[in-house]
Amino acid sequence: MKKRKKLKICTKNKSYGIIDSPFYKLKSKRKLAELLGVSMNDLSILRKDEGNYSVFEQLSKKGKPRKIQKPLEKLDVVHTRIASLLSRIVMPEYLHSGKKNCSNVTNANAHRNHEKMMTTDIKAFFPSTTRVMIFSFFFSVMKTSPDVADILSHICTCHDRLPTGSRISMPLAYFANSRMFGEIYEVCQKLKVEMTVYVDDLTFSGANVNRLFCAVIRKIIGKHGHIMHPTKTKLYAKDKPKLVTGVIVLGDCLKVRNEQHRLMARDIEYWKIIKDVENAKETSIAKTLFGRLHSMGVIEPRYKSKVLTLKSNTSS
Repeated sequence: MKKRKKLKICTKNKSYGIIDSPFYKLKSKRKLAELLGVSMNDLSILRKDEGNYSVFEQLSKKGKPRKIQKPLEKLDVVHTRIASLLSRIVMPEYLHSGKKNCSNVTNANAHRNHEKMMTTDIKAFFPSTTRVMIFSFFFSVMKTSPDVADILSHICTCHDRLPTGSRISMPLAYFANSRMFGEIYEVCQKLKVEMTVYVDDLTFSGANVNRLFCAVIRKIIGKHGHIMHPTKTKLYAKDKPKLVTGVIVLGDCLKVRNEQHRLMARDIEYWKIIKDVENAKETSIAKTLFGRLHSMGVIEPRYKSKVLTLKSNTSS
């Protein structure tokens, strides 16, 4: 049996503004079908939830069950196509997720300063991005016809919500909420506050970041149908260590968080047991350790040399 090729978001190195997107001012359902590489009949079938998704629960890193809606093969191909087309649209500088050469580390790096900071996230961001929001994006921002926007809003949602297990989730979560992010960014520009977005994590740094600023941001997020997470919203005094998308920001330095140091120490103890075994480099223990140290090296370069040292002391 031929193994199915793993689908990936593909931009073909294309980058353009919204008005140059093939979705922009798309008025014909037939042209939509051609753009997505499906038949007119497929458009009717793929807009239904039943038979197009695998729905299951998965434990998060903290052990909490999380419902996943994963598109099945045919819809997965269409979602990947839509995600690929959306990812070709130029994103704002403040967005650090789903962009080439951007990551949680570049997101934290933007806040290397000695200013006050606020970190927060949007509660249940994907599930709280609704079909109505997605319809509004395609109809009002992309200026498609109502019937094209309606079809796309159904194809891109499961039970009227953005699915959590699709390639479409990250780019569409941004675009469906781009007006909210844009409004927040305007406030930040006026107050000379640095703002970054990483999926559902928002980070702000500047002299004007305070409780009043926090209340303004909460109000904007609420106006757009979302909730600013009450227990994940933190205000930091300047010159204090700040946790930003998994990275510690301390003044103008980035540091690896203590949790990663603890896991590294544990992995090294495992490595000591297997390092002299034949083909030790190919074991999951060695690969996990080297991968962890590489990730830590992106934040603090000194860990990159540690990878080389350990690799040279590991049996091939």
